[in-house]
Amino acid sequence: MLHLSSQAITLRELPMPSAFIPSTLNNPTLQVTIEPAAEPGREIIRILVIGPAHGVERIVHELYRLGFAEVREWSKPQPTGRINEIMRVLTRYVLPE
Repeated sequence: MLHLSSQAITLRELPMPSAFIPSTLNNPTLQVTIEPAAEPGREIIRILVIGPAHGVERIVHELYRLGFAEVREWSKPQPTGRINEIMRVLTRYVLPE
């Protein structure tokens, strides 16, 4: 069984793979993550959606309609460095079975 717990959105700097670093971004290491609540032993799960902006937004909203995640839980759209491509990340913390 998958257990999800409460989350608080914060900003944290992490290194990003060079494939995701756009040349126009002043700070390419800025990534949105969701901080875990005070509960030991949880695992981090990240879901990444990459593609044209329209397609990425469509997937995020379809997952919302299915009750999978609130739209606000996803990171803001980030450029990937490729033309007409963005990414959004959803971070969840789960208890192992």
